[in-house]
Amino acid sequence: MRRPLFLSAAVAGTASPALAHDAGSAVWTSWFGDPPVEALLAILLALYLTGLVTMLSSRHQKWAVSKGRVLAFFAAVLALVLALLSPVDALSEELFSVHMFQHLLLILAVAPLLAYSNGHLVVLRAFSISTRRSIGQAIAAIPGMKQAAHKEVAAWIAAGLFVTTMWFWHIPAAYDWALGNEAVHVCEHITLLVAATFFWRVVLTSGKRRLSPAMAVVLVSLVGIQGSFLSALIMFAPHPLYAAYSGNGLDDQVLAGVLMCIPASFVYLGSTIWALSRMLGNSRTHVR
Repeated sequence: MRRPLFLSAAVAGTASPALAHDAGSAVWTSWFGDPPVEALLAILLALYLTGLVTMLSSRHQKWAVSKGRVLAFFAAVLALVLALLSPVDALSEELFSVHMFQHLLLILAVAPLLAYSNGHLVVLRAFSISTRRSIGQAIAAIPGMKQAAHKEVAAWIAAGLFVTTMWFWHIPAAYDWALGNEAVHVCEHITLLVAATFFWRVVLTSGKRRLSPAMAVVLVSLVGIQGSFLSALIMFAPHPLYAAYSGNGLDDQVLAGVLMCIPASFVYLGSTIWALSRMLGNSRTHVR
């Protein structure tokens, strides 16, 4: 009998047969079971749609974002639903490999799509001009914010925060802490998503203000290398690293490391090639 979810089939061999059977049988009942996440997502969608309608109904204002960026925002929402409101979330409590897949969805799918979408520009249109000005003034009043918007050091800070967040939440004590406390678990997901979105935003805007395409190549390569190192530590650990998954055996942990290494490597490689192509394109323009 085929399993109802491809992911459960992929990880079934990594856990005990009983665990795999239980995870598969309950998978269809695990959609939309987190009211706080659903409420926050509903608010975000309401603000975005309001802002989008406001832009479309304006005759004198151009779109703040392209249609491709609008599609990117909705793709990010779908990926967020898959990560946090689908059977993936339920299975992540039983299988480390699925929990890793959930984290990868957040940092390699949701975050870059949000960073590319310029969704914040659309959301701001849901508010009045005076409110938007107040928000802008409040952000500008944050110490160092104006300087960070145009300084290259901001890119390195973004990369450092992303790497630090990744490593912190994969320390066994911190990981088990998050699994044992729902509030901490929510904090884990939020910090991973925010740090990753900040990082990808810096990469995607390279060449425009704070980061040159050449430095973007270096930055993404360094982040990719440290990610591979972290995945190797997980893959080749001689014993289970996380108490919550210690009963699953090492196969589940090895699969988690493989998932962390291979998909992430392709994303980082693609980002490096993209930044490199922009760098070469700029060089040819200057030569002409």
